[in-house]
Amino acid sequence: MFWKKLKNKKRIEKVELTENGFVVNYNGEITQFEWNEIDKLIGFKFDRFTVDEICLNIEAENKIAITTEDFIGWRDFMNELLKKFPEIDEHWEGIIAQPPFKRNETELFNRIKTEKEFRCNECGKVHSEWPALAFKSPANYDCLSDNEKSEIGQLDTDFCEIQHEDQVDKFIRVTLTQKINDACETLEYGLWVSLSEKSYLDYKENFNNLNYETGFFGWLCSNIAEYGDTSSIPCDVMTKSGNDRPEIFPHEDFDHQFVRDYYNGISKKEAENRINEMMKNVG
Repeated sequence: MFWKKLKNKKRIEKVELTENGFVVNYNGEITQFEWNEIDKLIGFKFDRFTVDEICLNIEAENKIAITTEDFIGWRDFMNELLKKFPEIDEHWEGIIAQPPFKRNETELFNRIKTEKEFRCNECGKVHSEWPALAFKSPANYDCLSDNEKSEIGQLDTDFCEIQHEDQVDKFIRVTLTQKINDACETLEYGLWVSLSEKSYLDYKENFNNLNYETGFFGWLCSNIAEYGDTSSIPCDVMTKSGNDRPEIFPHEDFDHQFVRDYYNGISKKEAENRINEMMKNVG
């Protein structure tokens, strides 16, 4: 009698969605995950002698679980998984299914790799690193007509001058590093600032000096689309040894959303939106 009860006891194999993730129940062994903590997803196939079973290995920092297509709730779970991880091929189950009776282990998602990659909406290709958001010229130069650019403008990769009747505006190319709150990466900008004549000449004279380290005051002269007008934000301009471009640090007490975001950080989603917009609008 006892043997019959034991023999007929049904195994519990279930995956259930929660508000921010899911729970895997494998015969009473409960493992709970949140979507944002998933580090790796590996699909594979298990040979059941007469049929194959599609399986998914789930890894987070301190836990691991396996769920299969035979689990209760698999299809609802899979539909949500593909929404949360759009980089996964929606046909991965069918791809792994062939050829039959082979394990066909395939890495579907790897957070470390993904955070170092970016899919360009324009070309559709995956880049190994986030591209720097670079402006080819300062906003003051962009506003000139084609005739004005040829007559009073002078532009190269690192310097720009505009010869007005009463003054000469001088600009240099710089970098800015935007902190991302929910990613290991940072968003890099290639921007322009205006300098005083004294600072500009000092920087230009030492441009090829690998040990040149100093600081200047400058005004931001690039308009970042998400903020409208970002020109004329005061910045500290710090040169770097090794002939790297100077890095700027907006004055923290200047009342502007760009400055607040610089010091408080932005989300990974916002960073990706900025990359997409820049790729559409800046050549």
